[in-house]
Amino acid sequence: MKIIKGNLILTKDTTFSESIKVEGDIKGYYNLKVAGNINARNIDAGNIDAGNIDARNIDAGNIDAGNIDAWNINARNIDAGNIDARNIDAGNIDAGNIDAWNINARNIDAGNIDAGNIDAWNINARNIDARDIVCEKRIKKLKTSKTICRVYVKNKYSLVRQEVGDELL
Repeated sequence: MKIIKGNLILTKDTTFSESIKVEGDIKGYYNLKVAGNINARNIDAGNIDAGNIDARNIDAGNIDAGNIDAWNINARNIDAGNIDARNIDAGNIDAGNIDAWNINARNIDAGNIDAGNIDAWNINARNIDARDIVCEKRIKKLKTSKTICRVYVKNKYSLVRQEVGDELL
């Protein structure tokens, strides 16, 4: 494991062939790829690809990890082919848009998932709070699980386009 004292400042796309532990923060809008695990206080990067991510805050465009363990996952857009993790454990997941082919995790345990839009084929979560949710399948962890949203569209590929008059708006 490579130990980095202080902050890791990304000035270009960066790749590590081993796990890293950053005693400070990871900063920069470049891509970070780590063959092993990332352990840092705060991560702010364009794309993050690692086995495990353990951080207080994660602010990134794309996240690809085996496990994500964070106090907060804060991203303008989480736009990935897959958000594929054994566990996503966060106090809050706060994003403008979450756009993924699959949000596939054994456990998504978050105090709040608060997003403008969630567009995914499958969502497996205990509770979801979002403005709009478009998905093929929503798997509830418990019967008491809640989905709170303005618009919930399931099976969007069987929808039929209709004209709506002003009186319905």
